[in-house]
Amino acid sequence: MAHRAEGTRPRSRGVHAAPPPAERGGGAVRWAGLAFAAALVAVPVAAVVASPLQEGRSFTWTLASVTGVVALALLIMQITLPNRTRLLARVFGARPLRLHRAVGLAVTGLVAAHIALLYANGPDDITDALVLDAPTYSRLGVVSAFCLALSVVLALGRRRLGLHYSNWRILHAALAVAITGTAFAHVVLLRGPLDGVAELFLLVTGLAAGAATAVHLLVVRPLRRHRRDAP
Repeated sequence: MAHRAEGTRPRSRGVHAAPPPAERGGGAVRWAGLAFAAALVAVPVAAVVASPLQEGRSFTWTLASVTGVVALALLIMQITLPNRTRLLARVFGARPLRLHRAVGLAVTGLVAAHIALLYANGPDDITDALVLDAPTYSRLGVVSAFCLALSVVLALGRRRLGLHYSNWRILHAALAVAITGTAFAHVVLLRGPLDGVAELFLLVTGLAAGAATAVHLLVVRPLRRHRRDAP
């Protein structure tokens, strides 16, 4: 009987080695994260569509409400993507910054659609928001839209404007805080079709996402950089 040569590896019998724990749980983490992201959009949209305040409203007004709510939900996702944590990489893939840019453009398009639909439903809804004595929630919506437009212009034209990257990051972060804060305040003070559990869900998730992002960018990442650079 022939003997196996010394040092050769025995043939596999179809039994593969078990993947490491991180890989075994990666699929579950990814699907759980995607399910939560889907719920973040679906729950508020369902609440808006089913709201009693939609009775007697036109389809244009309802669609304007939906675009605004979806933009707010995507905004929550967007502010978490720059963290570049392992968890986000498992859920959204290896390039969260590229997704951050794509979601930012989607939010901008949805806000533009929100404004256009409100104007189509009744021009006074937009023109009245531009006067000084407009309701607070209207002025906050205008400020949020303006900051969003400015953020997109600076992001797309940073090099042409000669804006240094470090300075742009500071401006981008400040505008992100302004956009998110005024957008949530706009929704809360509006007392519109999102009122209730869905609004609370978005608010709590947004606060948690903002706090997690701030802690990661201002505390965790600098500590990691300090440990890496330490002799």
